[in-house]
Amino acid sequence: MAEIVEGELFESYLQLSQASVKKTLEDIRRSPDYNRSLNYGAIGAIMGHELTHGFDDQGRRYDKEGNLKQWWTEKTLVEYEQRVQCIVQQYSHYHVTQLGDNFTVNGINTQGENIADNGGLREALRAYRKFQARQNETEDKILPGLAEYSPDQLFFLGFTHMWCGNSTKGALKSRVVDGVHSPNRYRVIGTLSNSEEFSEAWHCPKGSPMNPEKKCILW
Repeated sequence: MAEIVEGELFESYLQLSQASVKKTLEDIRRSPDYNRSLNYGAIGAIMGHELTHGFDDQGRRYDKEGNLKQWWTEKTLVEYEQRVQCIVQQYSHYHVTQLGDNFTVNGINTQGENIADNGGLREALRAYRKFQARQNETEDKILPGLAEYSPDQLFFLGFTHMWCGNSTKGALKSRVVDGVHSPNRYRVIGTLSNSEEFSEAWHCPKGSPMNPEKKCILW
């Protein structure tokens, strides 16, 4: 099991060197359940998520030394705010049907995590594409029950699998009202509907809920 060593993680959004996971990628690779596509979609997206926090609505306010400082140009800020607003509006339109008609995701409160989810998946996919380009090994391990899926489909399945779960209505309501994370269902729907690569992998018709004409892309 991975051992988390915490040091100065909270000193700076960008200072990650003092927090490490003592489980090597080689350990993961040797696992009998190892599948590159699934791991890039899951572990890769988690790593990308945390790195993207360095450039979300809060992390962007700090420079490379961890000091509170406005270091972006005005032009960059204007473009950033326009793109973020797209994400805020997108998630604000998600009705949490399990709670009735009066509850929607709070796109403002959850924007930092939504930015990290979207950016993290895109970074994981970039890393996965680079891995595929230089990969000279044999075919990836085929896991039972998953032989029908392409590597790209498995990548996105790895991402979605992280958010499988059930919540009581009380816990769900608490998350919607006070939380900074969107409910798991909308972390999946919101992120993947912004991915052109997801639409291509799963053959989603243009204009369908998972392949809308307008996609919100920040990073």
